Amino acid sequence: MRTLVRSAFKAAGLQITRLPKSDISLYEKLYSPETLAAKRFYNIGAGTFRHPFWTNLDFVSPWYAKAQGHVVHYDLMKCEPLPIEPGAELLYTSHTIEHVSEQAVANLFREAHRVLRAGGIFRVTTGPDADLDYPALMRGDEDHFYWDRSYVRPGTYEHIYHAPATSVPLAERWLHHVASQLAPNDKSDSPKKFHADEIMAILNDRSMEDALDYFTGLCSFNPKRPGNHISWWNKAKVARFLQEAGFSTVYNSGYGQSRAPVMRNTRHFDNTHPSMSLYVEAVKT
Repeated sequence: MRTLVRSAFKAAGLQITRLPKSDISLYEKLYSPETLAAKRFYNIGAGTFRHPFWTNLDFVSPWYAKAQGHVVHYDLMKCEPLPIEPGAELLYTSHTIEHVSEQAVANLFREAHRVLRAGGIFRVTTGPDADLDYPALMRGDEDHFYWDRSYVRPGTYEHIYHAPATSVPLAERWLHHVASQLAPNDKSDSPKKFHADEIMAILNDRSMEDALDYFTGLCSFNPKRPGNHISWWNKAKVARFLQEAGFSTVYNSGYGQSRAPVMRNTRHFDNTHPSMSLYVEAVKT
């Protein structure tokens, strides 16, 4: 019977996993029963994330329908207060801030500072890291842009990577990952699509930051395509936004290197495209 249930869930694109005892015992060692019962750990932009001690917040949309479950709807673009009672232990957001405006990110970071308890940790991961993506484009490093040569196995969320090169020029692939709706290979409506020669002319004429600001400044959030990228980030920019939100303790992190022991578990955290991601943490002091 157990095998039949697992097979049924797998066919529906879902997966049942049993948490190791060590996972549960680490939480029980570090946090009070009241904190665990109240699920004072929050994943913002949670996607497929599941954990019995965490509360998921996400933008509920048909775009993400198969990935979402047991989430509290929250629209970052409305710049409203987080639906979280003050006293949160941990906040985590992974590959979310690149999908919304800088104003929405600024509000999210301010709200994170407001709802965390003193000593609480906010971990931010996002991608692409502009400090990796931009130099890769400028040196023609096609292998860096592996993610648009993949497909999702039917009935799952498992990415399968394959070697054949795409016919889309590298500059247009880069732009699609920075300002999606401006790329010719994106189906979004846009008043302007930039082709490879135009993209490179702008990049050769401007600094990296100015060029990224120019492209993302032409983008707007489309609720029908919330997976598009409309803002750019590197570690320095994320840190600046966190500091402006009130965090005085901000530091660069890395894959699986959280100050919070439970967020070092890469089975649950930091498992989205680590080779092109950035990791920054902030502590409310």
